Amino acid sequence: MKTLKKLFSSYLFNIALIFGLAALVLYLTIRDNPQEIFSALEHADIVWMIVIVAMVISIRLFSGSAIKLECNLTHPEYTFLQGVENAFVGGFFNEITPSASGGQFAQVYLFRKQGIPITESAGVLWMNFIIYQTTMVASVFLLILLKFHTFYSRYSQFFIIVLFGFAVNAAVIVSLWALVKFPKFYTWLSTSGISIGARLRLVKDKEKALESLNERLQRFQKEVDLLSNHKPMVIKVAITHLLRLLVYYSIPYACARALHVPVNPGMLLDIITLSSFVSMVNAFIPLPGASGGTEATFLLMFSTIFNELDVRMVMLLWRFMSYYFDMMLGAIVFLIAKSRPAVVAKR
Repeated sequence: MKTLKKLFSSYLFNIALIFGLAALVLYLTIRDNPQEIFSALEHADIVWMIVIVAMVISIRLFSGSAIKLECNLTHPEYTFLQGVENAFVGGFFNEITPSASGGQFAQVYLFRKQGIPITESAGVLWMNFIIYQTTMVASVFLLILLKFHTFYSRYSQFFIIVLFGFAVNAAVIVSLWALVKFPKFYTWLSTSGISIGARLRLVKDKEKALESLNERLQRFQKEVDLLSNHKPMVIKVAITHLLRLLVYYSIPYACARALHVPVNPGMLLDIITLSSFVSMVNAFIPLPGASGGTEATFLLMFSTIFNELDVRMVMLLWRFMSYYFDMMLGAIVFLIAKSRPAVVAKR
């Protein structure tokens, strides 16, 4: 177990694992129709390909804008480009670490180089997490409501998995809000709840779990108090994250258009909804970039609206552009950022 944990903490091992799984997925995807798939990719519409590139980059631009708005509460001199740089670096390390666990550590490192102390950068990341997670859960909840009857009646076996994934993602932010708003719930969790978890061997170290809970809750409470005093900023950041999510969820539509797969604007909402479902399910895949599971989930979900050949082509282009291309951009940005000297920003 220790050896396995050490392996997954190695960036080189994770990158090798990512590309190894990518090669396996590519082989399994194209083995039945290699000529048709490569021909479609070769004759992709250049205009739509440019649109896809712009969409992938714009996702990081939106993230950078959110980071800038949050940093400007304490550091008005923090720029949009610094925020974008931070977004690319955080995205890159999320993509090469299991369960997207390395992004925030890399962002703290970059914040320090950009002149923001660790204590303040931790607050920014918590603030960003709260607004993003709340926006994501609310937007997916709305999509589920809009498409519940359609997808549940036709694809109930898939939809149950999606609902479970949504429940897990929602529980993260809802539980934190509940701990703040309902002190009795917190009292129960900090006493009986953790004790029960320890007896069931779900919690290994009771004291450490309680200390971690208190630390998270104090940080969450602090950021909530700060957010309540800056509501215009919260609204702007929430809108920014919403636009980021809509662009990300729309990439499969652009990929289908680029590959001349028959789609129409009326299908856009279905595609956005299915993309959000893929993201929900991927929360359970602990591999770097959810490699392997993401591709399988995409094929499973989108086979409901595309034929077998089309869904394979769209998946390959979507996965390359939204993950591998974005990861390469993040690596380039990180190398550039790392080579720069640290700056000292005035508070």
